[in-house]
Amino acid sequence: MRYGIIIFLLVGHLLCAQQSGRIETDRPDQTECPFIVKNGYFQAEIGFNREMDSGAEQYLLPTSLLKIGIHSIVELRYTFLHEPGHGLSTESFGFKSHLFQEKGFIPRTAIIVQYHLNQDRRDKSELNPLPHSIGETILTFQNSLGGPWGIGYNLGTEYHSDGSVEGIYRIAPNVNLGKRGYAYAEVFGRLPETQFTDTWIDGGLAYYISDHVKADLSAGKSLGVGDAWYLALGISFRMRLW
Repeated sequence: MRYGIIIFLLVGHLLCAQQSGRIETDRPDQTECPFIVKNGYFQAEIGFNREMDSGAEQYLLPTSLLKIGIHSIVELRYTFLHEPGHGLSTESFGFKSHLFQEKGFIPRTAIIVQYHLNQDRRDKSELNPLPHSIGETILTFQNSLGGPWGIGYNLGTEYHSDGSVEGIYRIAPNVNLGKRGYAYAEVFGRLPETQFTDTWIDGGLAYYISDHVKADLSAGKSLGVGDAWYLALGISFRMRLW
């Protein structure tokens, strides 16, 4: 039933979407983009993931980020996922707000604030070995580097229930491939480095089926845990609500 709803929304989008310019998404990389969904538009970014973690292989079908533009500089965000045998679970909700346009060396900048609802899926820390995360604040940046090249990067903090925080960093250089595609490589992780933090590398491809629909493929590997990896396919689309 829920997959039928997704297909219905996608078809409706193709019939009525009128927004100029291409869809901008936070997936497939882990680095969040600084672009805001246009006021009055709904956007869905859906991933189908296969991953290995602590020796256990699992599928997340789907992981979904839903957004609604409520102002020219603000979008609301809601993230949920589906795990076989566990059903749907809410991951987080929050907002993203535009701060600065790109100008010279000054990057396009936005801020994301999110509250984590399902704490038992969050990371552990050396100070608090129990599931603990309650939210995060992320500054997201993007610079053009000339020609087809660009780079996105994030700096942020994740807040723990014991009052401690972890730093978040993500860096993703990218290059356009023709008029409809691009590729990226990425490194991301957390600070300070402890037995509970890790550094990952990943990369992927994205293709614009139209200005309003985008497909992607990505894969990543942990540098600290030998058997930890993921593979993901994704589809994103947008449609006008008002």
